[in-house]
Amino acid sequence: MKRGEYAKTAERRRHILATALEVFAESGFRGASIREIAARVGMTDTGVVHHFGGKGKLLLAVVTQKEQEDVGAALRDPYLRDLVARNAGRPGTVRLFTTLSAEATDPEHPAHEHFVDRYESVRRKTAERLTQERAEGRFPASIDPETAARLMMAVMDGLQIQWLLDPTLEMEAAYTDFIDHYFGGRAPGRDAS
Repeated sequence: MKRGEYAKTAERRRHILATALEVFAESGFRGASIREIAARVGMTDTGVVHHFGGKGKLLLAVVTQKEQEDVGAALRDPYLRDLVARNAGRPGTVRLFTTLSAEATDPEHPAHEHFVDRYESVRRKTAERLTQERAEGRFPASIDPETAARLMMAVMDGLQIQWLLDPTLEMEAAYTDFIDHYFGGRAPGRDAS
């Protein structure tokens, strides 16, 4: 393949991924079809499958790409506030993850293992960072980092669902309020204002 063809292929894959994100966000995995994605990108079903190997693999490519974009936000703040703030500006992505994570509770879903691993990884990394924060005296020793990590993820996911149903909800403010109260005052890393 010539150099220019690589660029065209990469651009085509990016376009398919962006379109698949829209279709999966609108319809979920089960409701989405390769045919719809292909029609929106101006390709045949076979062309889309050629690039990704099927709907399940395309879904995982979309999810993986979005998660890689979020790594920085999740690593900057052990309280996940940066990720909540980022999500407040992208309802399509939040809708996709909310729909897919619910669908993926089915062990037969193609993204089941991915979401199991993702939640475990985020919980573990968050708990490790909270353990360090607690050792540095940033919040009460009575708070268990493992439990805190699970609760933070649950509150974030729950607020995202409520925000999708009622966009007037100030998701970021509600999450920050939870963090401040749970950790016994203003959590580190935010100025009181």
